[in-house]
Amino acid sequence: MRGRRTTGALLAVTVSTTLVGACGTRTPPAPDPAPAPRWGAQPHQMLAATASDRVGQFVADAAGFALYRSDRDSADPPQSTCDGVCARTWPPVLVSEHTMTAGVDPTLVGSVARPDGRRQVTLAGRPLYRHAGDRRAGDLSGQGLDGVWFAVTPEGRKAPAESATPSAKDGGGS
Repeated sequence: MRGRRTTGALLAVTVSTTLVGACGTRTPPAPDPAPAPRWGAQPHQMLAATASDRVGQFVADAAGFALYRSDRDSADPPQSTCDGVCARTWPPVLVSEHTMTAGVDPTLVGSVARPDGRRQVTLAGRPLYRHAGDRRAGDLSGQGLDGVWFAVTPEGRKAPAESATPSAKDGGGS
């Protein structure tokens, strides 16, 4: 009989402690997950011809952000030389399920394997990048940086450089 009372008392204490603990303390809700980065592989990648007074025609993504190419990369065979720290300033345009074009010849669109195993979109063999310094659609903050980075034209060529070329100290990086 005594064993039953001890078990019953122990059960009552456990239930009471649990109820008091549940009522007296509230666990804060888990924070919302961090927002997804704005760069990276999207379900659909868009390469669209657009224009600006600054460089003439260039290619932008679906959100209107300029796409760039690097003179350090090669087109034949396609090869990306920007990874690590460079890829933080110049995020690669990654292959998605569907790559759509508007004003860009789809036969010029391809891809290349990156050192990390992901695939990067190419245009006329040149790997494509975004510039982390571009804050809104139409920005061309990466144009001509270090004499290496240029907005890409719908034909895959580099957009004309401006007369005053920004340098790495101005945020060009590589």
